[in-house]
Amino acid sequence: MSAIDTASGHRLATVKEACRYGKFSHTKCYELINAGRIKAKKFDARTLIDLDSIDVMYAALPDLVPNPGAKS
Repeated sequence: MSAIDTASGHRLATVKEACRYGKFSHTKCYELINAGRIKAKKFDARTLIDLDSIDVMYAALPDLVPNPGAKS
């Protein structure tokens, strides 16, 4: 991956690279941007995704609590 390190310390990547990094689809990427869950920047016609915001999003996900009554 060829993420761009900016002067402010943000790691920016193209949508395609960010989707690979975050393991989600192109459509889901834009859904996450529109919902404000990940950050994006525009550089001319390109959309660049802040990879650190993907890390923050995943870190904020709740832990899965096993259901003791569920069948395996």
